[in-house]
Amino acid sequence: MLKEIKGIEIAGISCCVPKHFFFNNDNKYHKNISRITKAIGIESRPVADEKTCTSDLVLKSANYILKKLKWKNHDIDVLVFVTQTADYLTPATSGILQDKLHLKKSTLVFDINLGCSGYTHGLIMISSLMKSLNLKKGLLAVGDVTTKLVNKKDGVSNLLFGDAGSVTAIINSKDNKKNLFCNYHSNGAGFEDIIVSSHSLSGRNELTKNKLIDKRDDKKNFRSQVNISLNGPNIFNFAINNIPPLLKKVIKKITNIKFCFLHQANKMIQDSIEKQLNNKKIIFPTSLKKFGNTSSASIPVTICHNYYNQKLNNYSLLCGFGVGLSISTVIVNLEKTKIFKIIKL
Repeated sequence: MLKEIKGIEIAGISCCVPKHFFFNNDNKYHKNISRITKAIGIESRPVADEKTCTSDLVLKSANYILKKLKWKNHDIDVLVFVTQTADYLTPATSGILQDKLHLKKSTLVFDINLGCSGYTHGLIMISSLMKSLNLKKGLLAVGDVTTKLVNKKDGVSNLLFGDAGSVTAIINSKDNKKNLFCNYHSNGAGFEDIIVSSHSLSGRNELTKNKLIDKRDDKKNFRSQVNISLNGPNIFNFAINNIPPLLKKVIKKITNIKFCFLHQANKMIQDSIEKQLNNKKIIFPTSLKKFGNTSSASIPVTICHNYYNQKLNNYSLLCGFGVGLSISTVIVNLEKTKIFKIIKL
């Protein structure tokens, strides 16, 4: 069922990526690297160095967008930070960002632990919160340094991920014509399909020395229990079986959709969804080739990569999907949104 949130305006979108890029053709652990690269559609990926955390990328993006929009830091009423790679297990990274951005002490800040559907989930959460509490200006910060979770000898994941941070500036508008539509879908039974199974002394799978040892699976991929593990076939089937029907229902209800920004998982999923929708009127932009799968930041990265300094007429359909397993969609008009060029750290 499509929900409507009235009076939400996206003022701007900014993104920041690490300056270092890794080229998949340089990977030493694959024999048929050219064939694999072509299949997944990823040629290069921005990779954070050992000293760079997610908050560093988000902080630069936040300072950039505040300066460009000429917003004052003390006018921000809420900051929501969505990531799977927080700076610490505790405290929440949003509090660290609040301090570094010199936001007022009354700013509401909190983290959401979510990955590839994180941007659209985050938009739904912050928009709902701003309307219910009558907050005027908010920042949605999303980002991940997923490459730090990947085992270089894991053939499933070591060619997919790039690192990025993004900030979206949101206004609680009195104009009820500025609407945001959304829906969502969850399947918690698939929680093991994208997982880091051991991460701390307090988790279900307590971190011990043995959990740090690389082990080979039946497909000769190496990873430890602190590395990210992907069940590729299950994720693929979840995406292609659930997303097209969901998007078809949305497109029937809102007919003037011009752009569809999908989470950038891989080319095989992208192509399958686009083929099933079979809608020649809708443009499906991509950023996979240059940036790879940037997790929670992939949708804003795709927007900024393709349309910086441009206006997007009509509605844009944003669809995030992944860890959980989860899907969420947001339909919004970005015609007056200032889209900024991707910057580097």
